[in-house]
Amino acid sequence: MRPCPAPSIPELLLTGPADALLRSLDALRRVQDPALGASILELGIVESLRLSDGEAELCLVTPGASCPLSDLTADAAFRAIQQALPDTDIYLTQDHETEWSPRRASAAVRHRLGWPLLRQPDTEN
Repeated sequence: MRPCPAPSIPELLLTGPADALLRSLDALRRVQDPALGASILELGIVESLRLSDGEAELCLVTPGASCPLSDLTADAAFRAIQQALPDTDIYLTQDHETEWSPRRASAAVRHRLGWPLLRQPDTEN
């Protein structure tokens, strides 16, 4: 029997100048999901961040269309980018098509919150 592969965690799509990306990511790391008390970066809520010529495009995955805290989280993320990049126009979208699940979270957050390691099933007999 071969070992189960690690679960695939979606990659965060980042484009733009490195210094501005680092400032933005540092700011987003401080944005906590109000229900789980973990960073939206660690939870995999941030789908992409694209920076170019005075503009920032931030896309967030929402835990569900009916989640009442999604707007609070989005607002906090918007303000974090605004503080990190004060002379930048910010465009924030919430991706309601992509379903958030614990698989998107980092292994450290899954462990801390008591979520299983989410191994993929072994398909060999």
